[in-house]
Amino acid sequence: MKFARYLEENAVDEWRKAYINYRGLKKLIKRVHEHHEARIALQLDVPVPNIPQPARTRAGKLLRRGRSFFSNKSDSLPHYGSTDDDRFSELPTVSLEGTGLSLPRSVPPDARNSEDLESHGTHTPGTSSSVKYDKADKPSSAHGPHVQQPGEPDAYPGETESTEHPMPIAWVAPDPKAAGEDIDKLIPQLFDAEERKFFLALDEEVARIVHFYEEREREAIERLSTLVTQLTELAEHRREFKAQSQKVVSSSGLPRILSSVPLKMGSEELKRARLNAQHIQKDKQSESIVDAGDKRRAKAMEHVQALNIDALQPGTPSSENHEATHVVHDPVQYRAARKKLRTAVIENHRALEILNNYRILNRTGFTKILKKFDKTMDSEVLQPYYQTRVVPTPLVQSETVPKMLSATEEIFTMYFEHGDAKRARDLLREPSNIPPGMREHNHHKAAFRTGLYLGVALCATIQGLRDAMRPETRTIMPNWTAVMQLYGAEFIPTMFALLFGLNLVGWQAVRINTVFIFEWDARHALEPAQYFEMPALLLLLLSIFFWVSFAQPTATSIAPSTWPLVWLVIVVLLLLNPLPVLHPSSRRWFVVSLSRVFTGGVLYSVEFRDFFLGDELNSVMYSFGNLWFLGCEYEHHFRVPDQCPMTRSWWIPVLIAIPAFLRFLQCFRRYVDSRRLVRIHLVNAGKYASSVLNAFFYFHYRRHGSAGGTPFALWVLFATINSTFTCSWDFIMDWNVLQRNAKYPLLRTNLAFAEVWPLYYVAMATNLFVRFIWVIYLFGGPATVPLRSFLAALLEMLRRWQWNFIRLENEHLGNADSFKIVRDLPLPYPTTRPKMVAVGGDDDDDDKESTQSAFSVRPFSMRSGKSQAQTQDDRTHQTLQRTRDGLQEARRRNTHELMEDRGYA
Repeated sequence: MKFARYLEENAVDEWRKAYINYRGLKKLIKRVHEHHEARIALQLDVPVPNIPQPARTRAGKLLRRGRSFFSNKSDSLPHYGSTDDDRFSELPTVSLEGTGLSLPRSVPPDARNSEDLESHGTHTPGTSSSVKYDKADKPSSAHGPHVQQPGEPDAYPGETESTEHPMPIAWVAPDPKAAGEDIDKLIPQLFDAEERKFFLALDEEVARIVHFYEEREREAIERLSTLVTQLTELAEHRREFKAQSQKVVSSSGLPRILSSVPLKMGSEELKRARLNAQHIQKDKQSESIVDAGDKRRAKAMEHVQALNIDALQPGTPSSENHEATHVVHDPVQYRAARKKLRTAVIENHRALEILNNYRILNRTGFTKILKKFDKTMDSEVLQPYYQTRVVPTPLVQSETVPKMLSATEEIFTMYFEHGDAKRARDLLREPSNIPPGMREHNHHKAAFRTGLYLGVALCATIQGLRDAMRPETRTIMPNWTAVMQLYGAEFIPTMFALLFGLNLVGWQAVRINTVFIFEWDARHALEPAQYFEMPALLLLLLSIFFWVSFAQPTATSIAPSTWPLVWLVIVVLLLLNPLPVLHPSSRRWFVVSLSRVFTGGVLYSVEFRDFFLGDELNSVMYSFGNLWFLGCEYEHHFRVPDQCPMTRSWWIPVLIAIPAFLRFLQCFRRYVDSRRLVRIHLVNAGKYASSVLNAFFYFHYRRHGSAGGTPFALWVLFATINSTFTCSWDFIMDWNVLQRNAKYPLLRTNLAFAEVWPLYYVAMATNLFVRFIWVIYLFGGPATVPLRSFLAALLEMLRRWQWNFIRLENEHLGNADSFKIVRDLPLPYPTTRPKMVAVGGDDDDDDKESTQSAFSVRPFSMRSGKSQAQTQDDRTHQTLQRTRDGLQEARRRNTHELMEDRGYA
């Protein structure tokens, strides 16, 4: 497999911009080779002086092929404007345009080509490669001072001054063992200024990747340090929990029986038995507190402390004294705290694995690209460059991440798997980061069942529509309109659930990490072929019931109006089914997520899945409003004339406004969680408040007979405000389009679906059209109001379906911009760890609570300057110093309590 494809498949999508730009470097090698071949062909046309042939090595062959022309007399050199000068000036330049690469910032802007200013990642002034390219001031030669030619970068370290003429530099034969020579001397001898751009760009890649790796490594150290502190508190919490459990057990045991005997009735034997029972109970309690699990956990913590991670970091530990904070633990909350920390350790191990794979992939990438350069240019620079530029960096030298991986595995084994190392490794090393579609599983049976369900459903739907549209059917069924309205209300969410599978297919095609965004359990995340099965089955049942309702409308055993209610009961039973069929973990996630949405953020903090599902519910408001209609019709047994007009009860706008009101509460909860700093949530809350008012004013208008006047004016006003507000929010916030200077006008710079970019304009146009679909109620025509309501609801569902593609794309790009790969997980115990803010592309998701979270990743930025780097190092050492002090304090406290329990104090 080609390494470019291997890198594409194994790179983490959120970090894709941080990996080596392998394809860009391959393009640059091709351009360097074209320039080199042209220069060699030009040089071979001029006489070459008699110089001893170099050794027969690859470097010698290159020198023999590329020996430059220079005469024995200075006056024989070609002058400016001569034929030879014109020939050399026509050599193709090595451009970085279209490669995504950049030259080091230390190269002056006037020494670059304009197209070489293109950068691959995020750079700021002051960030340069590990090699300095300062040009030394040298005395003038016999031919005058050297004039730097336009587009020529500064001299590479070890390069000698050339003449004033735009000719290739004089080539000097290197030592026969070119691979062992200093790279700073070897490169100027083998390549001219244009060809050396490859090494300048490669130096910049090394510096960029090393800087990114060091930033992520420091964050990993902070996360592990915070985890160690939390686990120390968990061990103390466990002791209190065990002690409380022993007290509960002892209340019904032998001590309680003996203590109930009056002292005046006891003898010496009875008193002795009472004391023996108390001593036995105390010994058992001590043994239960200091059990094998405590020994395992203490041993694991000693190994973590023995890692001495801070010794691998520059700087000196802070002398700040850390006082251990005593935390009062609630024994009842021990299991919840243990569950949270177990999840946090697994997430930390996953982040460390990603970072370790990043190090290995980039290290391999540098080897591969240098090998390709040697093969193309017939040179030997791989070993000297790799030994000089890559080996001294943390990508090769640092063992911090592998050591932390081993420590995390040991912690997980001792704390959560009772010392079972094999089971711990199996749980930690599951392919949790592989999104659906990248795993090698076959789901042919699920795909077959889905196709079967959809085929039968299509046939049943067509036949049901034919039967329903017959004139005699309407004559036989006076309640025909009510039954059709109920089926329409059930059809829209069912079709929406089925179309969501196409969303999954589209996201999977462009490698959007839905597992991470929705926080699914990666072990049970469904492939699209698996997901389709459940909604296809529901659509099959609905289609069959629809066909049965109108195929035999005069059946007396089961009335046609009964089947919609039967379908609803079946849906509830399938979702709540405890049997291990139809993907129980996914159904459980959906039910739990719906319950979180309906709390409106009152009981739980709002996550992405909560407000995403809340937005989905806003597009099925038609079905919510028909819940009252369903209950009313069954209460009145579908009497004729209709007893349940949609303008009868104020419960209808209340039910329609429920999804918008839930999102309104979620926005306020997010505003409160942001410590009332992120006011954009209040603006978002205003958007949903306008949706609620629109629903009530529309009902008020319909209740007054759809006549003009004040109700009509108020409804049109609030409908216009709501449509303008929501559509603008879709474009600017949810989709993040309408950006200036984008490649495609009115879109954004980065597009996940770039291959079908015209569809973005289609989506924007249809989104605007459907947001103002309420205007169909303003005009007359043969369509009834229930039919118009159904068509408007159907178009809104389709609008939300297309909205999903771009909304999740924007969320994924936000995670990629901030290099966010770790979930924000709450920790059970207070921590003084510095706050790390996660900044993503989601405007609704930029205020994650991180005061007690060890897994919030800072946005990547190329910072420079000694003061900021030293501040980062000092913060790292302060965290490690506090961790060591906490471990020593916990160990001292445990030893003291153990001695007291044993009677030695």
